[in-house]
Formats: sequence, structure tokens, C-alpha cells
Amino acid sequence: MKAEFHIKGMHCESCAVDIRETLEGTAGVRKADVTFNGKTANVDFDESVVQQSTLIKKIQDLGYNATIGDEPQGEARGA
Repeated sequence: MKAEFHIKGMHCESCAVDIRETLEGTAGVRKADVTFNGKTANVDFDESVVQQSTLIKKIQDLGYNATIGDEPQGEARGA
């Protein structure tokens, strides 16, 4: 399965490298592409081994905020 995560809190390329290394070190993750400029992580993983919620927790444990790509980033509400 492939999923895109939006990541808040990255300040530099080193942040992206740390996230990528953490994700790729997680059982079930085949590949992780993390971009600092795009503030995203595209992860190819085996969902029978690891769940999206676990991947989000791994990112959060590093001090970043992560949401699944198809979740709304925030809702604009009218008055």
C-alpha cells in the first residue's frame, strides 16, 4: 500500500532525513520518500505488517505533526 502523509514542523532537510530513516527502519515499510519543501512523506508499506496509525505515531515521536494525505488539513469556516 502507498500513502501520503502531510508533515508539519520540519525546519530543514535534516528533519526530512530523520523522518525517512525512522520510517524506513520500521518493519513493513518498503520505501519512504520525505520532502522538506513539500512537507510530505510518501510511504510504500505492507499494511499486513504496519498500519498508517503506527507510521503517524513514529513521525509524532520525532516531534512532528503528521496527517494522512486525504484528511483535511483544516476547515475554513464562514461566519
